[in-house]
Amino acid sequence: MRFFIFCFLVVFSVFSDASCPHVSWDATVFVKSINDGDTVTLVDGRRVRFIGINTPEMNHRNLSKSQPYAREAKKLLERYVRKGDKLHLVFDKSKHDKYGRMLAYVYSKTGRNLALMQLQKGLAWHWVVGKNDKFWKCFQTAERQARLRKKGVWSKFRPVKVAQLKKSTAGYQYISGVITQLKRTSKGMRFVLDKKLTVKISKFNLIKFKKNNIHLRLHQRVLLTGKIVMSRGKAKLTLYHPAQFLHN
Repeated sequence: MRFFIFCFLVVFSVFSDASCPHVSWDATVFVKSINDGDTVTLVDGRRVRFIGINTPEMNHRNLSKSQPYAREAKKLLERYVRKGDKLHLVFDKSKHDKYGRMLAYVYSKTGRNLALMQLQKGLAWHWVVGKNDKFWKCFQTAERQARLRKKGVWSKFRPVKVAQLKKSTAGYQYISGVITQLKRTSKGMRFVLDKKLTVKISKFNLIKFKKNNIHLRLHQRVLLTGKIVMSRGKAKLTLYHPAQFLHN
């Protein structure tokens, strides 16, 4: 009996860690087709882009040139969503992106959080765009579990080391390094990884980090994600949200 209770508690804790808070639907719609792992088209022609994730890109002209796991992400979605199915939407602060697509957390007709599902299976990366971050903590937890288990897109994951940074590695990256300089400024926080990568957090955004118990210290090894910019031969990274600070 004790063994059964222990197993139940372990399973329950794992499930809870990867679950997001229950919310009420803001809208109910009907799906016409599935574009890829994170986008669907509705019967009225509108496209809905899932908030909080990015699945590997599909090459619709030549599927063989799609990014690894792109087709798997789409197939996973097709297992739970079919043409004509009802979908439930939950909105965040921004309801549309620059391409005119609707932004929403999308749930299947049975109430399954589809973005969370992709993260749990290792078929998506978690990201926060703008102020849409309602579920960032549970999404980050799901991503971390998939990463540690080397599932899907994380099967060959190797973060870029600061020493490897060059012009060709500029852009969105996962960076691993040790804080070798740390300074509080009037504009916020500035620190350097491995004496090479300058990282900045504005005073306004630093409040979010503190509220989420993210405290930086000298000689701390960190795993960060964000857009690397090369300026005059020097690498720079700006952190705007706690979701960019990953737990190893």
